[in-house]
Parts: sequence; C-alpha cells; structure tokens
Amino acid sequence: MKKQATTSVKLLAGLLAIAEVLTAQSAPPSMPTQEARDAHGYKEFHDRIEAYERLHKTAEKSLPRLKKTSKPEVIAAHQQALVEKIRELRSSARQGDIFTPAAREEIARKIKGVFAGADAHRVQNTIQAGEPLEGFKVGVNQKYPDGLPFTTVPPTLLQKLPDLPDEVEYRILGSTLLLVDRKANLIIDFIPNAIP
Repeated sequence: MKKQATTSVKLLAGLLAIAEVLTAQSAPPSMPTQEARDAHGYKEFHDRIEAYERLHKTAEKSLPRLKKTSKPEVIAAHQQALVEKIRELRSSARQGDIFTPAAREEIARKIKGVFAGADAHRVQNTIQAGEPLEGFKVGVNQKYPDGLPFTTVPPTLLQKLPDLPDEVEYRILGSTLLLVDRKANLIIDFIPNAIP
C-alpha cells in the first residue's frame, strides 16, 4: 500500500510538471510594460543628448572664457562665437538627429496624454501665450532670434518628457516642440506639429 501511494505521488508530480511546461509553452509572450517602451523610445534620445552635451562643452572650452561683464555687446559676441563653433562641430546636423523616430513617437504619446488629461485646458492656455513671428522658419543649427516670443514647456508636460542636461531646454513655438541650446540660443532639433 505504501509503495502504491509513493508511485501515485510520483505520477501526480510528473503530470503536474508536464502541465506546467505545456502551459508555459502555450502562453502568449508577455507584452512590454509602458516603462520598457519608454526606455526603448528614449534610449537613443538620451544617448544623442549626452553626445550633444559633450559637443557643447567642447565648443565652449575652445572659446576664450567670458569675463564677468555687463556689456551686452561682449556677451552677444561670445554667444555668436559659441553658435559658430557649434555649427562647425555639427555641420551635417539634420532634423531628427536627436529626436529619433522612436523618441518622437513616445513624446507624441506623452503630449497627447497631457492634452487628454484633467489639466488639458490650463496647459492649452499656457501654450497659446507664445506664437511664432510671421516668416520665421524653424531649422536645425538656426539661432533662435532675439526677441522672438516662445513658450516654455508647462510643468505638467515637462514632467512627462525626458530629462535634459543643463545646456539644453525644451521650448514651444506655435505647435513645434524645440530643443534649444540655452547659452547659444541655437535650435538643435525640433518636432513640427507636436503640440495640438
């Protein structure tokens, strides 16, 4: 009787093991989490932003240091020299070099989520504060014109976008999301029609 019970237990254990294997083989592959999709969409973006940060620092180090001054013409000349050096270092830069297709897709999804959320009306009102000038065409490596109004990205939306190094900021101009070098005031990439 004891031998028969042991054989039954072994048989039952074997059947359970076979059932587990069959269940695991027939289960659909797990879907990636939203975090995993974000990580994939932002991986190249982060790598390219870091590369731009290094380029910016290289450009800045190649210039004479800006001394503390209140003279606007000295500050403007230094900024222009920085613009020219960055343009030289990224002479072949094109739209989409930093905002890769995967990053654009994730950012578009995040923006859409903010505009469908509870704060959508307030975000929309904030964004409408800055409109582009007539005849200004956004381009990579183009200096953002002094005096041209723009909208900083509202905190509700900024929290949803990938972090940026200190040298770079998001700006909104009309419906375009820009990446701008803060010190050079230079457009380094953009997504047209990103803002509804």
